[in-house]
Amino acid sequence: MEECIKHFAARFSESFPKGSKEAAEAKRPIAKFCGVSVATVTRWLYHANSLPKGEENIKLMHFLDLNGYKVIELERVPQKCRNFAKLIGFSLITSQQATDMLGYTQTSSLFQLLRGNREASDDRDQKLWDMWKVRKDKLDEAVEKAVQRFRLNFSPASEHSTVPTETLVTPNFNNYPKDGVIDIMQGLLRFLDGGVLQDLSDADWVALRNSSSVVLRLSSHLSTLSARLVKPS
Repeated sequence: MEECIKHFAARFSESFPKGSKEAAEAKRPIAKFCGVSVATVTRWLYHANSLPKGEENIKLMHFLDLNGYKVIELERVPQKCRNFAKLIGFSLITSQQATDMLGYTQTSSLFQLLRGNREASDDRDQKLWDMWKVRKDKLDEAVEKAVQRFRLNFSPASEHSTVPTETLVTPNFNNYPKDGVIDIMQGLLRFLDGGVLQDLSDADWVALRNSSSVVLRLSSHLSTLSARLVKPS
C-alpha cells in the first residue's frame, strides 16, 4: 500500500495544492470514509512512514481500491478474508465487532488473519463466509453509494505535474504525417480491446506504476483531443 499512497498523494498535490482551501475540502471525503480527522489524512499524505494500522489501515486500503488502485495487500489474501475485510472497510462492522464474532480475544489476531498471516480454523472460516454472505446486499449498496460519494476527481496531468516522471527526450514531430498517429492509436486500441492489461501480475502493476507519468500524460493528451472533437463547431 505504501507505493499506492505515495502515488495518490502526488496526484492529490497536483490537483489540490498543499495548504489551499481546495486541498482541505478534498481531504474531507477521505477522512469521512476512513473515520478519522482531516489532520490525520494530512499526515498520511504529506509525511513519510505515517501509514495507519489496524482498522484505519483496512479503511484506507479500501479507499484506494475505490479510487482505482490495485492494493497488493488486498489482492494477496484469500478471497474469504478479503470479502470479510470489505465489511470493515465500508463500515458495516467494526474491527471490535468482527473480533468478537470470530471469537478472538484481541483485535491484533483479527488483523493478522486479514493480512494472511494467520490461518483460520474451519469454524472461523465458516463464520467469515456466513457473516459476509448475510451482509452482502448491504455491502453492495454501500459500495455503490461510496463510488458516488468518495471517488475523487483529479485534474488532468499538467506539464508541471508533481507525479514523479521519467526524463523524456521529445523530438520534433511537426513534420511527421498525422495519419501515423491515428495508426498508432488504432494499434493501441486493438491491444486494449484484446485484454492485454487484464490479469496483470504484481510485477506488471509495479512496472505500470513506475511508468505512471506516461499513462497520465497520454491520458491528458487524449482528454484534450476528445474535448476538441466533441466541441460544437
